[in-house]
Amino acid sequence: MSSLFDVGKSAINSYRQSLAVTGQNIANINTEGYKRREATLEEVSGSQGSITSIQDQAGLGVRVTDIRRSFDSFMQDRSRFAQSEYQTYDTYLEQLQQLENQLLPGEGGIDKRLSSFFNSLYDVAVDPTSLSTRIIAMEQGKAVSDAFADTALQLEKLKSNITSQMDDTLNAFNTLTFEMASVNEQITSNGQSGTAPNAVLDLRDRVLTDIAKLATISVDYSETGVAKVTLGSTGMGPTLVDGKTAAKLEHLIVNDKALQLIVNTNGSKSSTNQASGGVVHGLLMSYGSVDETLSSLN
Repeated sequence: MSSLFDVGKSAINSYRQSLAVTGQNIANINTEGYKRREATLEEVSGSQGSITSIQDQAGLGVRVTDIRRSFDSFMQDRSRFAQSEYQTYDTYLEQLQQLENQLLPGEGGIDKRLSSFFNSLYDVAVDPTSLSTRIIAMEQGKAVSDAFADTALQLEKLKSNITSQMDDTLNAFNTLTFEMASVNEQITSNGQSGTAPNAVLDLRDRVLTDIAKLATISVDYSETGVAKVTLGSTGMGPTLVDGKTAAKLEHLIVNDKALQLIVNTNGSKSSTNQASGGVVHGLLMSYGSVDETLSSLN
């Protein structure tokens, strides 16, 4: 039978560990990606007894059986989706503002040049015999042509800049997917007993959040915490990370009209339209809007 002092000792040790967990939570309140921990306490039950003795109902004290992370897969999915949506429209807005700057009225803008051109034509209509008014009208016509050409050139540069941004974004995306595969490997190697270290799981969630900022993803978790990542919000998109294997996202320009995403899995390439959020989708939308504006200008 356990003594009163042994029961008290188990309580002191268990609650000291619980307080240490609370202190860890407070200390890491501003640590990016840190998930709150909670100590789980469990009674240390007494002996079951035997034929000649009865069960010890008093018990042997208390112990810490587990230190759990505050984790809810549904809430994590909602949070990642919200961040993807924000990044989509934030990126799109930034590109539209640059497009707007090219089309706003100004001294050298198309609207100003067209107005001057039509005024000069009116002057020619009033006095058709005047050589000076005809020369001015011709010069104004050239100015209109130059304005259209300059605006078209700026729009082409804007499309080129978007393409360059897509290159940088996909490079960052691919770096993160390979990092996620590495984290899965850590979870597999450290989680043989069924539970991976909390710090590794925090790293997993932080990497997944960073990936979701660039493109919307769906995540399925194994019993040990290994994440399988697919592109898009449906869970039916192409697989990006499966265990220790990661695919790459690439892009190509289709007929100079649109950007097309390509999933490269160990050299096997296939096109996809599942990029429904994040910076990648914002850039896809921006490229389409600029090309549509350029077509209207033409």
